[in-house]
Amino acid sequence: MVCFRDISFNQVSVIKDLWEKNRKYHENLSEFFGDLYSDLVFEERINPFGLFDKDHIKITLAEDTLNRNILGYCISTFEGIEGETQTLHVDEEIRGAGIGKSLMDSHIKWLQNNGCKNITITVAFENTDTIEFYKTLGFKANTIEMRLK
Repeated sequence: MVCFRDISFNQVSVIKDLWEKNRKYHENLSEFFGDLYSDLVFEERINPFGLFDKDHIKITLAEDTLNRNILGYCISTFEGIEGETQTLHVDEEIRGAGIGKSLMDSHIKWLQNNGCKNITITVAFENTDTIEFYKTLGFKANTIEMRLK
């Protein structure tokens, strides 16, 4: 069985192993920019979220209630009416079980309840399955960043 619980920023290190799986997933997925992911360091990516006060950041874990393994996580932040899901990851072995949808539904509702009118998420263009997942939640493509390589 899966349970969902929010944690404070000072507990965020519990997602480090799963975050690393997410980093490797993106490194392997990207045809041209895998090196951008190979150089990412957990602390450097996560520590800036510590600048948000506790009322402007939400960190939710999805855990297996039997063995307390972390199956997924979501981190969202907001400033004013601008909300953003900063990172979402569900372990590949359990995708399709509704964990990502539950995490996102909770975070979208939290952002909306905090007055966010614009809610965004950034997705690598090669991550087509994830793009389709976000479309099912109502997200629409807005821009694409292109880089000279």
